[in-house]
This record gives sequence, structure tokens and C-alpha cells, in this order.
Amino acid sequence: MSSWKVQLCDSRMLNRESCRTDPNYWSSASTHGMVASAHYKATEAGVELLSKGSNAFDAAVAVSLALGVVESAGSGLGGMTMMLIHHASQNRTFALEGPCRAPVRATPEMVADAPRKSGYKAVAVPTNPAVLDYLLRNYCTMPLKEIIAPAIRFAEEGILVTPFHYQHTVESLSGIKKGNASPFLLGPGKVPLAVGERLKQPQLARTLSILSGAGFKDFYHGDIAREIIKDMQRNKGFICADDFSDLPYPQETEPVRGHFFGMDIYSLPPPGDGTTLIQMLQVFDHLKGSHFDPDTPEAAELFARIIQKARRERRKYRLGAKSASGRAVDRASIEYALNISEKIKTHIYPAGETSHFCVMDSSGNVVSATQSIERSFGSKVASETLGFLYNGYMKGFKIQNKRHPHYLKPGAIARSNAAPTILFQGNRPFAAIGSTGSERMSSGIFETLVRLQYKTPFESVSAPRLHCTPEGEILIEAERFSPETLDLLKGSGFLINPLDAWSFSTGGLQLIVFDGKTYVGVGEPRRDGAAAGPDNICG
Repeated sequence: MSSWKVQLCDSRMLNRESCRTDPNYWSSASTHGMVASAHYKATEAGVELLSKGSNAFDAAVAVSLALGVVESAGSGLGGMTMMLIHHASQNRTFALEGPCRAPVRATPEMVADAPRKSGYKAVAVPTNPAVLDYLLRNYCTMPLKEIIAPAIRFAEEGILVTPFHYQHTVESLSGIKKGNASPFLLGPGKVPLAVGERLKQPQLARTLSILSGAGFKDFYHGDIAREIIKDMQRNKGFICADDFSDLPYPQETEPVRGHFFGMDIYSLPPPGDGTTLIQMLQVFDHLKGSHFDPDTPEAAELFARIIQKARRERRKYRLGAKSASGRAVDRASIEYALNISEKIKTHIYPAGETSHFCVMDSSGNVVSATQSIERSFGSKVASETLGFLYNGYMKGFKIQNKRHPHYLKPGAIARSNAAPTILFQGNRPFAAIGSTGSERMSSGIFETLVRLQYKTPFESVSAPRLHCTPEGEILIEAERFSPETLDLLKGSGFLINPLDAWSFSTGGLQLIVFDGKTYVGVGEPRRDGAAAGPDNICG
């Protein structure tokens, strides 16, 4: 049996919570490519494709589809996908943006009193199938039937409930019961399946099988589309046939670009949050000093100050505000980072729900992808025959400020905090990274990339995290920070909001690093993350 199959087998992966500090359960190395995703079965799907000679784009579609089965609380066919891609043979790095879109019938007046957190009126136009179709048509090498096979297998045969899956379901149970998706998520009597029980999804397997034969266009123009429209009509959702008249294909756009530790860093442009991430990294570059230690109390305060300032700046300039001189503000520029650094210095003492995955192949292609159904379990509703959860992205539109870039109008795109990112050393991709966790996405990526300059990949991902709001509230894995660190933060005027030691709320981060010879991947130990590659050399 292949080493990656042994590494990712259920008996080894099912219950790893007592092994969170052991890199052997979360990290892997290979000389033939790497996949890191939010669930070990989705990683299996990607490595299965790479092992057959596929490229990173084939594997990315397989991982995306598999995540919609094995981690349906975070993403799926009913949601959106945002990607950052490096195409090696074209020597081109670009963003593939597929945010959910506003239904044509939804107006601010119609949705003002509608529940936008759950239920059918919370559902925006899904784009995940359109993004995958675009990738398949333009960059993949294998037929959809082969790429989608692992996802169908997982849905038909079922997946084992992990401790994280169980706990996540329990915490969301009241919301799930308010919707109609309980038959797809719970056991008999609307009780969560126990750890080790098998969750089968025959309706979703059927939907995936239709796509396997008819292609992704069926989601918008075929039997699946007709069922979605009927379901929306029955339940007074906003989506109608006009929303599916054209496929909501993604746009290829220029990524936002910056510099960090001598490397070029590319991330997702607006409506994503890559600009905020790059701002954090470049500000850190100017403040770190020559003997920076990421494990000191002073480092925690520096992280908090930078995160707080970056989030304030995003809030300030998201409406396209101008500087005092009347010029547009480039928050990703070095000059802007220098200005922010000087402001932060005066405060320093001297001295999701979402899913993410990364793929690198042996040809140098890279995909870093964030996909979501907006919050845990999306809108909590699903068609009784299709088996996937609808997104809850209507919450992502503004209905009062017409100047806001996400003001609700036909075809408007929902806001996103996604920041899939790729770092380059010279012309070589060095790292692919991304996270889940809403505004905490950029914070977690920022802290991990900083630590990666001083620590191993696994140490960087597994290290304790914090997040700071614009108002100065720090969400922090308090048990994993020293009392001196907590005292320093409190004394600096921050409000401490303690989280669990390995908190789901600090994000789900996936990382792949390539040194020119070996790919090292790390899956998030706070969740069900896993990394593997063809012919693993360790793990």
C-alpha cells in the first residue's frame, strides 16, 4: 500500500486530538508534490489525483469537491470559491475570484426585514460549481468523471465522524434544527452522530453523479438547476431562473503584491483580504528588530498592535477613501507600511465558516484556495433531493449605504475575508498558505508566516494564536500563552477574551513549503487538517 494511503487511513486519522503537538500526525514531506486541506479524506482525494499524474489544478478540483462532502459545514456546491494560482509553464500568478452574487430579485427593501443569517432568504447565487468548471475547462488535464470520483465515493460509502466533526455539530445543533437540513447532517431523532459512526450522503452522491455525467453546467442549466429553482420557489427564496441564465464564471484578476523577508508575496485582491495581510507583513518587516523572538510577551503585543491597526485601516479605507492629499490609498505599498509602522511604535513598550486547501505539483503549479458557505453550516437549509447546504451570503451585502462596494443590487458580489496566498523566493514558489475564520483569516496567516521565518512549518502552524479587533479586544488561546504575556496585553489596554487552548475560532490554516527539493505540508491541528503527497518520504 502507498505510504500516503497508510498515513491517511481512518484508523490513524480519526482521533488525533491527543497528538496535536506531534508533527507526524499533521505534517508530511514528499518530493513529488503536496496537498494540505481541512480534512484528511479531501487530502486523500487530491493525492490520489497527483499519484495518477494529474496537475495541481486537477487535484484542486478533486479536493474542492471532496471538502463539500467530508466538511460540508464549511463549504460545498452551494457556496463560493476564491483561488490564487501560479501557472508554472505560463510563468503567471493570478487570482481566480468567484464570490457569491446577489440574486436579481433581491432589493434592499425586500431583504430589510428578512432573516439573512439562515433560511432561504439568506441564500445568494452559488459560484463554486462555476469556478470549478472554469478551472476544468482552462487548466485541468483529466476528465471530470475521474476528478469527481473520490467525492462520489466518500458520499456513497460515508465518512467516519471525527471528534472535531462531532463537537462542531453539537455547537451548531440549535441552528441546524431550525432549518431543514437535519436529515443530511444528523442521526435518527435529530441527534448528532457519535464519534466513529458513519455519515452517508446518498442525495449528495446522486447530485455529484449527475455532474459527473452532465458537467458543472447542469448546476445552472440542467436538472440540478431546475430543482434549485423549484426549491427556492417553494420556500420563498430570492434565487430565480434569471440568476442562472448565465454561468457566474469567475474573473482572472491581478493579485495584490508585496514584499516580506526578501520574498515576493501575492494574495487575493478586493473583495478578498489579501491587502490587509500584506499590510501586516510589511509593517512587521519594519518593526521586528534584529533579534525578534516570536514566543516572547513583546512579540504577542507587537502582533496585536499590527493586527488591530490593519483591521482599523481596512474599515477606514474600504469605501475607497482618499488620503489627506486627496490621493487614493495603496495599503499594500511599502510607503504605507512605513507610515503605519511609525504610528505603531508609539504604543509598543521598549525592548471561520470556511474551508481552505493548498496544492503544489512537481511541475511548479500552485493552487491556494478558500471556499465557503459563509458561516458554519451556511443557511442551514438544503433541497431534500440534492443534499448540499446552501450558502448564507445574503448577510454579506449592505442594504443602507449605497456607496459601499457590497451594497445590495442585482449581480453585486458578496464581501469576503479570504486571503489565499503564495510566496516566492526569486522565481520559485516557496509557500502556499491560507486559512478560514472570517476576519481572523489574515491574522492567522500573518502570525504563521512570521513564525515560519524562525520556526519549522509545523511549529509555525501549531503555535498559539491571537486576533485583535479594531476596538482592541484580543481573542487569544490564553492557556497556551504565558501569564507574563497576558499581563502585558492587559496592561497595554487590550481587553482579553480567552479562547480554548486549541480553538476552532482561531481559524483553520493549511500550509505547503517547498525548498527546491522537498515539499513539506501541514494540516491544521485545531481541526481535521491533513497534509500528504505522492510517495511520502516522511510523515
